[in-house]
Amino acid sequence: MDNEIMHAASSKSSRGETGGMPPLTQVPTSVTLSAEQFEKLYLSPMMHRQPALAKNLGNPTPLGIGAFVLTATPLSCCLMGWRGAGGGGAAFTGVLILLGGLLLVLSSILEFVLGNTFSSVVFGHLGGFCLAFGASMTPAFNSAAPYSPTGTDTLAGLHSPGFVNTFAFFFLFMALLMLIYTVCATRTNLVFVLIFASLIFVFSLLAAAYWKLGLEDAVTGNRLTVGAGAALFVATMLGFYLLTAQLLDSVGFPLSLPIGDLSRVWNRRNYNGQQISDPELASAINGKL
Repeated sequence: MDNEIMHAASSKSSRGETGGMPPLTQVPTSVTLSAEQFEKLYLSPMMHRQPALAKNLGNPTPLGIGAFVLTATPLSCCLMGWRGAGGGGAAFTGVLILLGGLLLVLSSILEFVLGNTFSSVVFGHLGGFCLAFGASMTPAFNSAAPYSPTGTDTLAGLHSPGFVNTFAFFFLFMALLMLIYTVCATRTNLVFVLIFASLIFVFSLLAAAYWKLGLEDAVTGNRLTVGAGAALFVATMLGFYLLTAQLLDSVGFPLSLPIGDLSRVWNRRNYNGQQISDPELASAINGKL
């Protein structure tokens, strides 16, 4: 009985000291992402601890993916000739420069600030491609006009054999770059791998189409262009899916879309005959070698 009275008195005293308010509790102000969550949101393997900036700044990855799909999707429809579209994408010159190029380069810079090398390089190269492709169709840059019969007609120069045979090499080596990205993306997720695999077909088919058009084989060239547009459309639909998955996770939506995590496929590194599954430890060891 005496113990109950003393317990009640102490409880009353505690409530009096806190003014009748419940006791204070600690509330976490930051969240540490797992390797799988990090790779899903930033599309880069988690090779080190999350930097402080990643906890204080927003995630720029959806910005880059959104810029890519909004630029490439209508371009793919143009390459396939839907609803009478055509002109090799000349109508999207402003979109390529001011939307695709600008936002992709901005995303690349922000990813660089956060220390995400792979996404920074991918967005930077795709942004540079959009800027270069758009600039090539802009008369002020005078890249196609010299190939025209008069030397001043940009539209005629864009369709001249000299220009298309030359520009095809740009597409060819972009396909090689996408092949390298495909291999590197096997460290992230399946959707990202499929996007780059589709882009390999896009640039390869465009290079072949330009060379056929340079030989004045319009029938085969147009068929190859339609094929490139179809492959680009597949890549953009995968991009929309990846963008949706990232945005749902960014707002804490209860539904999480699967993207085929591949982070554990290449997660083991050998050191003195021992397998190491911790990426951070493996990086630290490799840095000492």
